[in-house]
Amino acid sequence: MRLWPDSIAGRIVGLLVAGLALTMLASLSIFMLDLFHGKGWNETFRNLHRTAVVASVLNRVSPDSRPALIPALSEPGLSVAWRPGETPPAMAQDAMTHHLARDVRVLSESYGLERVEAGYPAGAQRPALDWMMPAPGPLHVWVALSDGTWVQFSMATERVGALSTLRLVLAIGVSLFGIMALGLWAARKVTAPLARFALAAQRLGANVDVPPMSETGPSEIRQAAAAFNDMQNRIRRLIEDRTLMLGAISHDVRTALTRLRFRTELIVDPAQRRKAAADLDEMESMLTASLSFARDDSAAEPPTVLDLSVLLQSLCDDFADAGKPVSCEGPLHLKYSGRPVSLRRAFANLIDNALTYGRAADVVLIDSGDCIEITIGDRGPGIPDAMRDRVFVPFFRLEASRSRKTGGTGLGLTIARMVVRRHGGEIALADRPGGGLLVKVTLPKVSSPVFAGP
Repeated sequence: MRLWPDSIAGRIVGLLVAGLALTMLASLSIFMLDLFHGKGWNETFRNLHRTAVVASVLNRVSPDSRPALIPALSEPGLSVAWRPGETPPAMAQDAMTHHLARDVRVLSESYGLERVEAGYPAGAQRPALDWMMPAPGPLHVWVALSDGTWVQFSMATERVGALSTLRLVLAIGVSLFGIMALGLWAARKVTAPLARFALAAQRLGANVDVPPMSETGPSEIRQAAAAFNDMQNRIRRLIEDRTLMLGAISHDVRTALTRLRFRTELIVDPAQRRKAAADLDEMESMLTASLSFARDDSAAEPPTVLDLSVLLQSLCDDFADAGKPVSCEGPLHLKYSGRPVSLRRAFANLIDNALTYGRAADVVLIDSGDCIEITIGDRGPGIPDAMRDRVFVPFFRLEASRSRKTGGTGLGLTIARMVVRRHGGEIALADRPGGGLLVKVTLPKVSSPVFAGP
């Protein structure tokens, strides 16, 4: 189990809460060791000094006069009782009572009184945090007079600056809640621009025409956003320049191909004329496929809600009408937000590859809840593990010959993966049980943020 948060927001909140807790514990410990901080030094010193003075007065008068003086010497929160013939009982003691007995003894020594005992009633129930809070009930201080008798003082615990349990719990709870709320708000404010950067980078990787980032926030974030937007503009201009260059090349090459077509008509040998015309057709087809891939027409297609099940079934029906061994399984209808033309092109390439190299194509559509899985299996020789990443490289072909009838142009899988990734999905190759290749396409069921754009 991870004890330290992995996110920046979690770490900031954790540090703030841990720092606050340690600070509060240290402060309360110092407070209780100091004992009298809660009610103020003036009132605390008055209670201690009155205890010593009252004991010295009772020590000077005769024992017969002491009972008459006791009512006059008592006051609310500090009662006085003379206990002839009694000794201090067993009392519960802690840091507070030791501190109190010491201070009363110091004040009483000037009046000739040196024996002082302090504590709580022995049966008092201690709270859970006994080192931080006093026990309920009065605090007793016993001072020995010179004749061997004892005077008992009963102080209310709040008269010596102690914290009550309720006030302590409320103070800690309010402080923790406040610092956590403030820390969470501050952490979200700090990390929100980072989340925007991650989303912008994801969208830019899929579509360079997405709207630019908003240049808001602190100065560092504004500078980073401006640099990110400038990078996006440079990439967009680079792609536009590449497209213009390819268009110019296409125009020049097609012009040359047209001239060559006219010249092939001058070839006397019919067989050579047919071969030359076939070569020109192949060149034009390869040129068209390459330009289409380079222009990436799928990026400009707007996403719409489509029925993915109907799209796959219609593709399979088209291949079946052409006499191809193809099957399709899955739900009758499945709504999906995507680009229908590019998706149809991608799945057509995958099914065509399965039929061309695997002798059959079995398409299965599965709705797994949060994502959609489409598998296309064949019964061919498959693809070696070492080659499964390379087959997605443009113009790479496993087939050794250069014939388009047996090897194609090497762009089918490349285009398919490009389309799938633009929809926020992924494509993977695996061995099919029983032999053959299994192409697995995973698409997110929720519309991907890469669709955002003009």
